[in-house]
Amino acid sequence: METNNNKFIQKIYLRRWFAYSFLLIFTIACSLTFFIATVNETSSIGKHLLGEERYTARMNDSYLFSVAILLLTTLPPLIPINLFFKRYIKIIETLSIMDMEKLEKQNEMAPFFNKYLPGYIIKDKHVIFFKFFNITEIQLMDIQKISLSKGRAGYYIYIKTTASTFIGAMAENIESLSYLINYASQLNKSIIFSMP
Repeated sequence: METNNNKFIQKIYLRRWFAYSFLLIFTIACSLTFFIATVNETSSIGKHLLGEERYTARMNDSYLFSVAILLLTTLPPLIPINLFFKRYIKIIETLSIMDMEKLEKQNEMAPFFNKYLPGYIIKDKHVIFFKFFNITEIQLMDIQKISLSKGRAGYYIYIKTTASTFIGAMAENIESLSYLINYASQLNKSIIFSMP
C-alpha cells in the first residue's frame, strides 16, 4: 500500500520534472537563438567576402559557442535544483503519520506555485524552512517571537529564538503561514506574535 509520504514525493518528482523541462527548453532556446543569429550573420557576409577558411572557422565557432552556452546554462543551475529537491524528499521520507497529516493540511492552503513545495515543513516540534541553497531548522520551544510583514511576492517572516534570529522571504499566503503560527502557539504559549 502506498503511503501518504510516497504520494507526496511522487508529486515532488513531477514538480522536479517540470523544473528540469523548463530549464532545458530555456537553455536550448538560448543556444539556438545564438546559433541562428551567428550563422545568419556569417551567411549574410558570405564566403566570397570572408574567404573559405574564415567562413568555415566562423561557422565552427557558431557550433562550439552554441554548445558551450547550452552546457553553461544547463549544468550550473541543474546541480542546486537537484539538491533542492533532494532535501525536500529526504525530509518528507522521515515524517511521521501525524507530521504528514500536518503537511497535507498545509498543502491544501498553499498557493498554486507552492503546492507540494512548501516554504516550510513542521516536523515534530521543529519547523524546517527551505531556501534554494540551504535549510534552517528551528525548535518551536526555543522561539520567543514571530513577526510577519507583507512583501511584494508574499511575506517576510522574522523568528527570534533564544540563540538567533531567522529572516525568510516566503511565497506563502497568510492562511499557510497562519497554520505555522497556530501550531507553534499550541506548543509554546510564550511566543509573541506580530501579524500585518
